[in-house]
Amino acid sequence: MPDIEIEGPDGDVFAFPEGTGDGVMRTALLKHYQGAAKAKTDLPTAGLAGDGAAAIGRGLVNGVPVVGPYLLGGLNRGVAAVRTLQNGTTFPEELKRVEGFGERTAAENPIASTAGEIGGGVVGTLPLVAAAPAAFGAGTGGLGIRTLASAGSGLSIGAADSAVRSSGDIGEIKYGALVGGGLGAAGPVAGKLVGKAVSAVRGGGPGENVLREAVEGLSEAELASAQHIIEQGRQLPGGGVGVTLDEALNRATDGRAVRASQLARVVANSGGEGGRLMNEFYAARPASIDNVARSAFDAIGPQNPAPSGLGLDLQSAARAGVAQTPEGMALAQARAAVGPRVTDDGAGRVIQPEMRGVVDAREAARKAQADIDYAAARNAPENVGIERTVAVERPGEPIVTQPAFSRPQFEPGAPRPAEAFERPSVIGDDPNGVSLARFIAQNGGLRLDGDAAATDLHRFMVPGIGKVARPDGKGLDNFWRERLIEEGYFRPDADGGMARDISSELLRKLQNEQRGVPSYPLDSAGRPKGRAPGGQAADEYANARSLAESRFDEDLARVEVDPKGIHPDIRERVVGALMRGEETDPLAAYERTVGAMKGPLDPYVKSTTVTETIPDVRFGQVNPQPALDAIAEQSRFAKGDVRGALSGARKDLYEPGGAQLDMSVEGNLKARERLDHRIQAALRDGDATQVRDLQISRSALDAQLKAVPEVATADANFAANSRPLEPFAPNTPLGRVVQQDPLTGRMATPTEQVPTHIQGASAAREFLANSTPAARQAYEGRVATKILDSASDARGNIDPDKLSVLLRDQADVLEQMPDVFHRVEAVVRARDGLARVEASPLGRIADRPDVDAAIRSVFASNPKPGSHGEVAQAMTALVKNRPTAARDLARIYLESTFNEATQQSKGLAAQYGGAGFASGVRGNVQQRQNLEAVIRALPEGETILKGMDNLLSTLEATGYRPNKGSDTAFNQAIQVQLKSGKTQLGQAVADVATGAAAGAGVGGWSGAAGGAVLGLKRGVGDAMLQARMMGNGEAIARMLTDPKALPDLRALARSPVGSKNAEAFTRRLLTLSNGGAAPTRDVSAAQR
Repeated sequence: MPDIEIEGPDGDVFAFPEGTGDGVMRTALLKHYQGAAKAKTDLPTAGLAGDGAAAIGRGLVNGVPVVGPYLLGGLNRGVAAVRTLQNGTTFPEELKRVEGFGERTAAENPIASTAGEIGGGVVGTLPLVAAAPAAFGAGTGGLGIRTLASAGSGLSIGAADSAVRSSGDIGEIKYGALVGGGLGAAGPVAGKLVGKAVSAVRGGGPGENVLREAVEGLSEAELASAQHIIEQGRQLPGGGVGVTLDEALNRATDGRAVRASQLARVVANSGGEGGRLMNEFYAARPASIDNVARSAFDAIGPQNPAPSGLGLDLQSAARAGVAQTPEGMALAQARAAVGPRVTDDGAGRVIQPEMRGVVDAREAARKAQADIDYAAARNAPENVGIERTVAVERPGEPIVTQPAFSRPQFEPGAPRPAEAFERPSVIGDDPNGVSLARFIAQNGGLRLDGDAAATDLHRFMVPGIGKVARPDGKGLDNFWRERLIEEGYFRPDADGGMARDISSELLRKLQNEQRGVPSYPLDSAGRPKGRAPGGQAADEYANARSLAESRFDEDLARVEVDPKGIHPDIRERVVGALMRGEETDPLAAYERTVGAMKGPLDPYVKSTTVTETIPDVRFGQVNPQPALDAIAEQSRFAKGDVRGALSGARKDLYEPGGAQLDMSVEGNLKARERLDHRIQAALRDGDATQVRDLQISRSALDAQLKAVPEVATADANFAANSRPLEPFAPNTPLGRVVQQDPLTGRMATPTEQVPTHIQGASAAREFLANSTPAARQAYEGRVATKILDSASDARGNIDPDKLSVLLRDQADVLEQMPDVFHRVEAVVRARDGLARVEASPLGRIADRPDVDAAIRSVFASNPKPGSHGEVAQAMTALVKNRPTAARDLARIYLESTFNEATQQSKGLAAQYGGAGFASGVRGNVQQRQNLEAVIRALPEGETILKGMDNLLSTLEATGYRPNKGSDTAFNQAIQVQLKSGKTQLGQAVADVATGAAAGAGVGGWSGAAGGAVLGLKRGVGDAMLQARMMGNGEAIARMLTDPKALPDLRALARSPVGSKNAEAFTRRLLTLSNGGAAPTRDVSAAQR
């Protein structure tokens, strides 16, 4: 196996076997040279000089401008301290030996020492040049300016360095200043020449290669588009939004500028000035995006302070929009064709008077014919005769009566007998009760039938109230019996019931009251609750008579005359004189009465009559005898009120007074009328037995009446004229509609209830067959209105399904009104056509007063392809009817989406919030089309759309900001720097010191010099590498963030490498990258 050969510092070659570890070889070399070093001569102690390597190391330290002597002194003191510990000598001795060794080494090796000092000067100046390049001619100005600047800085450093090294010698200071100024002036010129050579070798200025590579393959149009995107973002209202070059390139190329994104990511995360610039640029973006977005939203319309109420405005506008569509107008026309809305009351106010007019007209026609026909019937000849016997009277023999003295006779001057008490003839209310007749009259009266009519109670009038008996009065059995017993006018049954027949007792009491003797209700003790004034007068009369009689009897007894022996007539005249006050002394009145008595009386003659019965024939118009026979037959087994009804019917067939049959047409027509009335009353009461018995009697009477030709003709005509009135009979639909109070003329049915009585096919058929055109129109309008109302909700929206069901359910009624059916059916068809509109966004907005639902209808998150037409139609309708609400809808959607997209996370601004917002509102082609349709529909929509498109295009570009990626490489670099804890200069010095110390330990001063050179090389290389990286990063950061760099980049991309154009544009880019034109920011926007 071949050996590993290693050359030592002294030129010796060492061989190690293949596979020997580095640690093993290093340990062996250290042991060899440490032992050799111990065997070598100590040069400082021997007063000898070091070699060229030691001279170079000393020159590097001493050559650092201004501070070099101080560094060299510190190094000498450190070496002296080490030697003191090694040799056991004093520090001043060793310091003197070390300083002498350095001076001898520099004197013996002038070339090496000078080279080292030049290197030290370069190393010491690099940090100053990096900190202030313009002061050392390394800026971006022209060659002359940079030469003057470099000369000035060289002069200053030379003078300062000479002052330090010569301890303030003026001559040395001048000399150092001249040398420094000259070298400084030559630096930029030499640097330019060297730069050209280096550029020719490496191919361009700082950052040129990577930027050229980043834009490689991009067309001029794409670069122009990127420049437009950057300028467009900065010109947005609200302060603009900055877009980096890599974002603009990716936006223009749809993400093909990958290299540019990678470059931006490295620069932003590599630290230094470039990272600071990029991070500041990105940090200011959320605020600027917020500013421009709010400005764009303000362009749509002002912010609504009450968004929760917007749903109602949107629904109102949408409903108006639905009504304005062709389908909505067709529905409105169909509804208008149905006719105006007719309420129950409105229809009733037309139908009721119209139908009442129909009834009145038909009744008037019937009455006119009946008046003629029945007038002829009443004048029919009396061709009907009945046999009878009549009683006749003739004068008889007179009767002569001789007067006897059983009763005394008196002269005219004798006292008159006591007058009998006369009751008042006028019935009045007693303060303590109400009489029977007045009570009955006040509470509706007694029905005028049967015995009531026979006793002429209809002529009994109570002043101020009315008749006691009347045709429309109340029945005895079904009302008055229980009522009068309850009120105390009659005593109840023995068992406390109220079933006994009081008709005879009632008629008797009413007749007595008609004669002036009223009846009053009884209290619990059986006494009348009140008495009329006549009763009081009767009491006074009785008291006066009793007093007069008692005085008369007392005076007779005093004169020993038996009062019982006085003739009643004499007593009556004496009492009368005393009661009238003609005499005060009873005995004087007695003497006066006896003295006025007459003598014997003349005979009395009385004429007489003889009554005889003779046969006779009575002629009349009608013979009601068959009806009487029928009534008699039915009365044989009749009970209760049926018997009373038959009795009343029988009385009606007699003339007033009940002496003989009524054979007139007039009387029997009225009797038939009363029978009809009783039959109707029994029908109302549900008394079928009474109806049957009365109907038999009525049929018999009707047959006799129709035997008269004139009556038969009148009845036939009356029946024919009554048939048109049959639909209006009581308790029929039309009868209830036209029912009228005969006394007041008021309609019994309220107008709002009239349509409710005309329901169903049969009622509609009868109504339509008898109605007037106006009534028919009102009824049809009400039927149509009721159907539409039943199929509509509270806001009048028609449900076509309900309407179809109602048309089917009302088919029997609508069959009578085909025009109404066709008009309502047209509404169903028009309403079905409106279903498409209701399914559209406009219809969904009209359905609910919900802002969120309206937003989902117009701005669907995943809209159907081709839906932009419907969205435009909906938004156009909203703008037409409520433009402010339409603006609010668009703004609320956009602003809400923006707020959600830019919401902070853990207190940090969302860096990609703007791009997320753009993706949310137009993330696909259909969303873009829908958004454009919505904004175009707004007032000034084209202007708003242009601004919104610019905003969204800019925000979409910000989405190409590169992700940070993995932090591994950056973390390793930071860890290395944290381990050293030094700056670049400190690290370089540390490398030199470490190398020198290691070399000194191995080879003494020669080893120290060699180690210092190696450490310097490594430190300078790392510093230059770091400087190049930081410089390139800063330059690229400025080029990426400054909008002025893109035109030059476009020109640089078109120029060949190394050409004059490439050099010129590179120089301009370097000017920007070195701070000649810092990127412009909206500071106020960032603060906001």
